[in-house]
Amino acid sequence: MRHKVARRKLGKPTDERMALLKNQVQALFMHERLVTTEPRAREVRALAEKLITKAKVDSVANRRYVERYIQKPPMPSESKDAFKKRKQSNPLAVRKSPNVKAWREAEHPEREILNKLFTDIAPRYATRTKDQPGGNGGYTRITKMAPRRGDAAPQAVLTFVE
Repeated sequence: MRHKVARRKLGKPTDERMALLKNQVQALFMHERLVTTEPRAREVRALAEKLITKAKVDSVANRRYVERYIQKPPMPSESKDAFKKRKQSNPLAVRKSPNVKAWREAEHPEREILNKLFTDIAPRYATRTKDQPGGNGGYTRITKMAPRRGDAAPQAVLTFVE
């Protein structure tokens, strides 16, 4: 029996399911629109709305909570000069691997998702108070689409309510 079990399994083990949901929430915040299957859209909506509610109050604790769900690519590695400077103050310092330097220094729009959430997306809904209808939640809309060609999976578009 599955009494009081709220979430969908989506046919995946927990680690794969959480990675999928995190990636889809990132895509929703980055592009403000997400095309996926209906059950995935419902799960992504639940997670995204919780994160938006947290982001309405910009605090260190809320930023850390949201960072758990928004994965960031590594930042550019330090230069030789910066390493020498750090080495002077700490003789046991080790230089970070320069093997992926080109990838680290490339443009990654994912690095801006956290700021976008706290500065663009959440302030749109900041005027909603908890007592009003739709106060905490109701930030997204799911619109059904035609079934996917090939496996006839029900498709949906997840967008923000303006």
